[in-house]
Amino acid sequence: MLKSPTGRPTVEVVKTHAASPVLPDLVAQLGRQRQLVEYLLFKLLEAQLLLSSDQAAFVPIAMAEIESVLRRIREEEERREELISSLAEDWGMPPHDLKLAYLTEHAPEPYRTAFSEHRRTFMSLVDQVEKVTRDNRRLATEGLGRVQAALSGLVEDASTYSPEGRVEKLVTRPVTHDKVI
Repeated sequence: MLKSPTGRPTVEVVKTHAASPVLPDLVAQLGRQRQLVEYLLFKLLEAQLLLSSDQAAFVPIAMAEIESVLRRIREEEERREELISSLAEDWGMPPHDLKLAYLTEHAPEPYRTAFSEHRRTFMSLVDQVEKVTRDNRRLATEGLGRVQAALSGLVEDASTYSPEGRVEKLVTRPVTHDKVI
């Protein structure tokens, strides 16, 4: 609560904008984007299961599906930007000022409540996507480390120095082949 110069509490008045024919479309658009982000989270969790179960053969398929979802999210984002531009024009303000946080405070009801719910859900989904992405990155790095360790056991690491004193890798042969012959 704000205080007036006299020290008395004052109530901050939040300007509510007039209804716009764009608002229902914008709420619906955010709903579509929300579903896509939930689907992205599902696909990331699916990739995580593959990574943690050493099913590396299926990881590229999962990654292609993730890329497909990200492409769809970008397409829907363009549509959302068009709607935001239309709303900004209706309300006589710059489009870059119409963030979801602003809409949760200044849109008329029932849209204010819908925007608030979308914002809350998006924030939760973003946190979950970031966590799963970090975990997937860790699992992929660990998997790559296991592959590199396995390969280093199969291939001799041969290097020498060049006449200039630089380290040069030589063409290597499989160690197991050498041991058999």
